[in-house]
Amino acid sequence: MAKNLLLVSLLLYIAVAEAVPVPAEWSAPANKRINDMQLKVDRALKDVIAAAPPVKRSEAEKATLLYKNGLSVILSKAKAAGDEKKAISIADSYEEAADLVIAAQAPSKFNVMESRFPGAAAPDLTKCPNVDKSYCETYSKYEDVVKGVLDAAPPAKSKESWNALFDLGSEVLYNINKAYATGDEKEIARVLAAYNKAADAVIAAAPAEKFKVMEETYAAANKA
Repeated sequence: MAKNLLLVSLLLYIAVAEAVPVPAEWSAPANKRINDMQLKVDRALKDVIAAAPPVKRSEAEKATLLYKNGLSVILSKAKAAGDEKKAISIADSYEEAADLVIAAQAPSKFNVMESRFPGAAAPDLTKCPNVDKSYCETYSKYEDVVKGVLDAAPPAKSKESWNALFDLGSEVLYNINKAYATGDEKEIARVLAAYNKAADAVIAAAPAEKFKVMEETYAAANKA
């Protein structure tokens, strides 16, 4: 009986070991790079909390915790995949964002963090379509929306349409990047799906309806 239990335990151990990837060890230079970045990020996030007025302290603490936890998840995934190059790229992006927060004046620190940290986690748009496929496809669909809305706009409404698209594009990109900053694959997929659904509706709409459909569907996606 004892031998059978030992055998079962051994088989379970082997199964778990095969199912869970063993994290790779970074090289010494990569370890230093990542540790240096984390120290700067910690300093930047502490600066944000310290600079927040009392009425905004809770909001600042919640926001900084999201970025800190998200970074931990993102680095853990890179380590489990043995992707040292990606880990160093992440370190570069986050350190750049942290430097900007540290350099900012106290009243601006929170806003600088909110504008820079989400982008540090997201794929590089300039490298599409050769990076995250879902991210690039969603952005490509938004480009189709922009073209369709502008092409359909009467001359008298062209400036209004452009301004609306510019503001909308900033909000869409920010919300998508914020999802990536969580490191949560389900959250990323949910946000991308909401924007893809909105884009599909605008692309399918008749020219005269495109602007209205864009306003309605993207407003819903922004709140999703």
